[in-house]
Order: sequence, then C-alpha cells, then structure tokens
Amino acid sequence: MKEPTIPIDYTNLGYESMREAMLTLARESLPEWTDFSESDLGVLLVELFAYACDITLYYQTRIAANLLPETSDEPDSLVQLLRLIGYELRPPAPATANLRLAFDATETTPIVIPAGTQFYVTLSSGEQLTFETVREFQIQNAQLTPPDPSTNLRYFLPLPVVEGQTMTDDPVAESDGSPNQMATLQQKPVVAGSITVTVTEPGGDTRWQEVDTLANSSPADRHFIVQRDAEGAATMLFGDGTNGMIPPRSTVTTPVNIKATYRVGGGPLGNVPAKTQFRPALANIREATNLHAAAGGTSGEDIERARSFAPHLFRTQERAVTEQDYADLALQVPGVGKGRAVALNWNQVVLYIAPSGKVDEPSELLKRDLLAFLESRRMTTTTLKIVGPQPADIYLRADVRAQPYYLQSDVKSAVEKAVADYLAFKAVDFGQPIYLSKVYDAIQSLSQVASLTVTQFSRRPDGTVDPDGIIELEPYEMPRPGYRDNPNTPPNPADPTYRPPIAINIQGGVAQ
Repeated sequence: MKEPTIPIDYTNLGYESMREAMLTLARESLPEWTDFSESDLGVLLVELFAYACDITLYYQTRIAANLLPETSDEPDSLVQLLRLIGYELRPPAPATANLRLAFDATETTPIVIPAGTQFYVTLSSGEQLTFETVREFQIQNAQLTPPDPSTNLRYFLPLPVVEGQTMTDDPVAESDGSPNQMATLQQKPVVAGSITVTVTEPGGDTRWQEVDTLANSSPADRHFIVQRDAEGAATMLFGDGTNGMIPPRSTVTTPVNIKATYRVGGGPLGNVPAKTQFRPALANIREATNLHAAAGGTSGEDIERARSFAPHLFRTQERAVTEQDYADLALQVPGVGKGRAVALNWNQVVLYIAPSGKVDEPSELLKRDLLAFLESRRMTTTTLKIVGPQPADIYLRADVRAQPYYLQSDVKSAVEKAVADYLAFKAVDFGQPIYLSKVYDAIQSLSQVASLTVTQFSRRPDGTVDPDGIIELEPYEMPRPGYRDNPNTPPNPADPTYRPPIAINIQGGVAQ
C-alpha cells in the first residue's frame, strides 16, 4: 500500500515555513537521517535552498501583485496598467478667477490686454503665484464704469485669468528620425491641454497638435500624445510613420529641434480668497482684484482615486450616452470637482458641475473646457447645457457640555471640525441628503464632549429642527455650512467668505 504523501502548503511562503516543510518531508522520506542540528550539512543545504526560495517567491509574488490594478502597489506599475485601458492620471488643475481692473479715467480706449498678460499674488507664506490671461481682450469705452469721483478710476469686470506660467519654446529634444520618439518636458506640473509643439523641419518650423490617441492619425498627421508618470512629469510621444508622422531625422547641417510651449502650475494654492490684490504686469492697470474667491485649483490625481475611477471610464468607452456617462467624463476635466447630469428629454442634457473644492458657480473658462471636451463624446443631436450647483445652506446650532479639564476653545474647535468634515466638499455630492443622526454621531464620538443637544437643524437661518431629522435636497443642490456671521466664531482673516459650520453654546469644561 502506497504511503500517503505529506501535503505542502504552497501559500505559506516564508523562509521558516519552507525550511520546516522540507525538514518534515526529509524525516518521512529519509528515516535514516536523524541529525537535524544546525551543524549538519544536510540542514545547511535545506536552509540555503529555503533562503533562495524565499527570495525568488518574494519577487514572483510582487510581480504577480503588480499585474492587476486592484492589487498593484507600485505607482509606476499602476500607471502603466491604467494606460492599457486608455486612462491617464489627471494632472494638477489651475485655479481660475475673474478680476476687476481699474484704469485712470483719462485712459484712452480701446484698452488692449494681450494674451498671456501676467498678474501676481503673494501668499501669506511668502510664495508668489502667477495668473495669466488665456486670450487677448479689447476693452471698449462702453464696457468701463463711469469714473469714481473719489478715485477718478474706471472699472472693467470680469477679466478671466488662470493660475500658472507659460514656458515658451522650451528646447526639449533633437529628433533622431526613429519611430515612437519620446521627449520629456523639463518643468512640471504641466497644465493639461496647454502643450503646443514646434518642430524645426528642413522646410521651416511646423506646428504639431496634441491628440488623445494616435490610433486615428495618418502617416502625414503631425500629431503627438502626452503621457504622465506617477511623479507628474509629462512626456510627449510621437508617431511611428503608420499612426502619426515621425519627426524628420536631424543631420549635421540641419538639426531638427523639437520645442514646446506649455503652462506650468495648478494646485489648491491658487484658490485665493475673495478681494485678493493682484499685481498686474501692465503699468496702465491701476488695480486688479477678484471680487469672488478663485476656484478650480486641485492637486494631481491620487493613485487610489485613479484605481477606483478608471473602471467607470472604461465602461463609458469615451462616449456619453447615459446620465452617469456625462458625470464620469466631466470628472476627467481638470478643475471639475463634482458632476451630476439630468436628462430633460431625449436630446437635452443639463450637466451640473461644481469646481474642485468649492460649492460655487464654475468659471466661464471651466465651462468652455468642459464643453470642448464633451463635444466629440456626446451623441449627435444632443444639446448640452452646463450650469453650477445651487448651494443648499445647512444651519446648525447646538448646546454642548464639555468634559471636565478640557478647554472650551479646544472643544469648540473639535466640534466645528467634526461638522465641517461631515459637510466638507469631498464628503458631499449633488442631491445628497443631510441626516441629523450623523451630526449627533460626529459630535458625540468626540472625547471632549459629554453631552449634546442640537437646537437647530434647518435650511433656514430662523429654522429649528426638522421633524424627521433629514434635509432632502434636489438633484441640482449641494450642501454647505450655512452660517456667514456667527458671533461665537471669529472671522477668518485669510478667507473673507469663511462660513462657520455650526453655532455652538459651550457649557462646562475650562473657560479661558
């Protein structure tokens, strides 16, 4: 009768487990081997083999884990995997602002503001940001306000500007004539859609165009695509002679230089508060101020968001058919933070969008970029309208008893943060109901709070507590904290539009 074989657990891949499994097998297979001390030569060979297996299986496991987006933990590997389904990481988005310009009353019209005119902002940290105009503006006399008697200034509004700085004719590479040439831009992060390429060919300079894919490009099309790595560096990929033209080969006498003009910037620092003073580069502009806070500036796409969001876009296949398709595609456009689509009838779609980080009206530049992005992806005959969210102010007031030995100011800060996190932009969405029970959960879970009574939970400043404890919202509404002026909360000097999330009456604790 054949003796049963000893089962081996192939999922236990550590050195100790493999060493023990091999020694156990040796005891059964070689009963004459009785010396299993560390000085035995057989044990030494087993340990060496277990060590080599441990290293080999570690790398095999790592390779296997990085073959799937769900388990990949190497950013570069995940970027390559997502690229297989046509998904590129979204770069940081620049903030946009509408400026009010002041001119002397004697300034002659038309006043020309060239494209690329720069405006500078110095942050409280000392860092300087640059905003630029994206096109030329000609301001006519009728567009200026009457002169202000006290300042003798005339005003123009609005002038849209975008955070970032233009890099002009950056020499990135010299063509070697090979297919699938790649050239990495020196500066980062590069604003999406801002790259234009000039190639010095034997017949003169030619302009090359960025496209989404080279699959539809002919051998004569001067096209390129942009790929971004996990660190945010942008690389241009040119054609292979079948899909897209190859930049000509350089010679000793006629070098073929590849130059790029692009914009560098983006990030939440550009969301400067309202009434920020901008320093204009043009001497005839006396003042430049944004009456409303800048919006739309966001950081580069997080790896975890890309991992979860990429399957949505793979489902859409770059085509907007359903309402969810419109919302998913809109989130690809830099500067869009939230999206919700509503079909009015068979060929009319309203797309509600909120700029990143703010429940506010999107800028005209953001609307323009979004319409251009969806133009080739929407169904023929479908009309698309883009509007901002309707803010739903949530008014909260509470009586809080603090635990002993906690400063009342610390309790107040903790409660405000808990409610602010519940109503934070990243935590809410269009049409999302707000629950009183979750407000209680957020505050009562704090170690500083002994007891809590919510005395106001309403959409009206003079409301009390809604009977059912639920504030229902329409599909086009987004919740935000409702209090503008609260005597219990000092105003935030860095943000004139600051909204305290809750009005609090603190009892107990330690008064300051």
